[in-house]
Amino acid sequence: MTDTHTVEFTCMTTKKKFTVDDPEVIVLKNGRYAYQVPCPWAGKNGKSLIAVKFCSTVDYQRFIDSRDGQKASRLDEAESKHDEEIA
Repeated sequence: MTDTHTVEFTCMTTKKKFTVDDPEVIVLKNGRYAYQVPCPWAGKNGKSLIAVKFCSTVDYQRFIDSRDGQKASRLDEAESKHDEEIA
């Protein structure tokens, strides 16, 4: 997909802002949707930091559609390679 969705995050440990193109969307235990990405900075003792930001249902649907589209395109490529090998 050529449409990229850029989201700005704030690392709550370092208080630094950063942007991510097409971040992963997760469903929280309370049913709400949120973006979740690793922070580009490490915490104390090298711990990895995670940034989370609430998002809308529309954002979740966009993420699912793009993920399904990538799976479909990978399947199409695999099928065409398989067809070429057989021929």
